[in-house]
Amino acid sequence: MNSEQSKRPRRLFLLAGEASGDLYGGQLAKALLEQDPHLEIRGWGGELMEAAGVKISTHYKELAFMGFWEVLKNIGTIRRNLQRCTAEILDFQPDAFVGIDFPGFNLRVAANIRKSNIFTHHYISPSIWAWNARRIHRIKRSVQRMHVAMPFELAAYESVQMDVRFVGHPLIASLETVPKESFPRDSDLPLLALLPGSRSQELKHLLPVFIETAQSLPQFQAIIAGAPGQELAAYALATEAGIPVVFDQTRILIRSAAVGLVTSGTATLEASLLGLPQIICYRTSFLTHRIARMLAKVEWIGLPNILLNHSVIPERIQAECNAPRLHQDIKSLHNGHDLTAGGRKQQELAASLKSLLGSESAATNTAESILECL
Repeated sequence: MNSEQSKRPRRLFLLAGEASGDLYGGQLAKALLEQDPHLEIRGWGGELMEAAGVKISTHYKELAFMGFWEVLKNIGTIRRNLQRCTAEILDFQPDAFVGIDFPGFNLRVAANIRKSNIFTHHYISPSIWAWNARRIHRIKRSVQRMHVAMPFELAAYESVQMDVRFVGHPLIASLETVPKESFPRDSDLPLLALLPGSRSQELKHLLPVFIETAQSLPQFQAIIAGAPGQELAAYALATEAGIPVVFDQTRILIRSAAVGLVTSGTATLEASLLGLPQIICYRTSFLTHRIARMLAKVEWIGLPNILLNHSVIPERIQAECNAPRLHQDIKSLHNGHDLTAGGRKQQELAASLKSLLGSESAATNTAESILECL
């Protein structure tokens, strides 16, 4: 550390590229500032990180491209964002950079700044156990310390002598604070929670299917969880169909709902931890799906199934993700009055998943690990 650095507060740059990363980044920033209130933290992220004390210069909704074809179409924008982010970090000269999930972007930023005496961390491992395990060598060249959320992820990094810490999953702590109140409704019908994803391309592919399915199930009251970073206009198909869209109440909706259709991603794990019987859904472009199938190493796409190493939750992908099929799947979990045996079995998953994911201290553990490197 030079004399100029010794006179100023320690600096960190946090980068989250989607809603879940903003959640984890907000938790992490809070834990970091509790341990060192004088830290100066800047970053790219969202409202939760900003509320926790991070000075945000770019919102994650400008970054969230997912899928091979989708990334290819937006490669010019992505490259400009990489250049702009790298320049901003080098100008700020933080003591450490923390990429939060979103590996396609964050690992490239880490590689760009690694030679500039900025310590590079990554929080939430890329899914190297699911596809393209050879990425681990590139990760090792870019990241100086990896913080993993699931215990089985340790072995791969230890096998290449990489500095790795198991810190626990940040979802555990965030779900403990979900209010016990029930979701307000104007009907006695059981709730059908619809979570069509947070990215625009997910809404494009899944929202019409979810709406058609809901319309075929009048014995349920359907509610769509609006994603952080999206505007109500993105759900115009739903509002035109008379299906309510609610924002900032997703977890209360999940906890109150009888059953749900949930887009593959962190939300599926969140739903299982909150006890929601669900169908895991995904549709994307033809090219993205074909490439993913070629690279995939796991049998399932849903995090609960992967963690439990068993097909507990039905997964409906591409052509199988259609309204008639989802209609039957919902009825197999709930008959309109009560949960079926399959629905009750899913409700019991939370305890098993929590035991696999560790304690409620992921953010605190990660903050301690980051600060000890400064």
